[in-house]
Amino acid sequence: MAHIDVLAPNGGEVLTVGDPVSIEWTIAIAHGQLDWDVWYSTTGPAGPWIQIAMDLPPGSTAAGSVHNHMWTVPNAPSTMVRVRVRMDNTGADYEDISDANFTIQSSCCGTAYCDPNSLNSTGLPGLLEAQGSNLATDNNFTLHALQMPSNQFGYPLISSSQAAVPVAGGTLCLGGQIGRFTSNLFNSGSSGDSGPISLDLANLPSPPGGAVMAGETWNFQVWYRDSGTSNFTNGVSVVFQ
Repeated sequence: MAHIDVLAPNGGEVLTVGDPVSIEWTIAIAHGQLDWDVWYSTTGPAGPWIQIAMDLPPGSTAAGSVHNHMWTVPNAPSTMVRVRVRMDNTGADYEDISDANFTIQSSCCGTAYCDPNSLNSTGLPGLLEAQGSNLATDNNFTLHALQMPSNQFGYPLISSSQAAVPVAGGTLCLGGQIGRFTSNLFNSGSSGDSGPISLDLANLPSPPGGAVMAGETWNFQVWYRDSGTSNFTNGVSVVFQ
């Protein structure tokens, strides 16, 4: 049995450069630790290991107690990331690492505008983030909608123009010809967090149709159901390269 157990991130997560993330672990067998050391690896469980924090305060020494350290995700994109936590003791030291690899992805791109938009039925504004790559030829671009009402769907919208038009419960922040992606819909689930969905930059909905090209600026927004009406996230403007 492990003397400590890493709880998070513990494999499968997709983290974005610059995001604050809570590294969490628990004591399985108490030893009266002196302090904690935390590292990460971008090459899997064999390391090499890069320091996150050393000699963190011991906190509770009780078995079952949960400990955490806030970590700003570094600019080190990889699909083979692990964290490692060591319990420093007067006798033998004990450690644990993430059970499986997780991913650090680039923070990508994009400037938020119409931000924040109107509050929805949760009391918060819907939040839209752009992730992945802003290189048009990569065709590896995702949108992530958060703070939405639970178990609701939403459409990703795209336009080359911006606006600010009151519609239903919020503000439509796109102008001109507006395209609606229908093959990939947001579903907020029970948490109100849709998770990232991929958009095909080579096949834009019509209008506007065509493909995203280097040098173009495109604006994105999510139109979603909100109780008895509909609402919108903030807009995100992305310059593609």
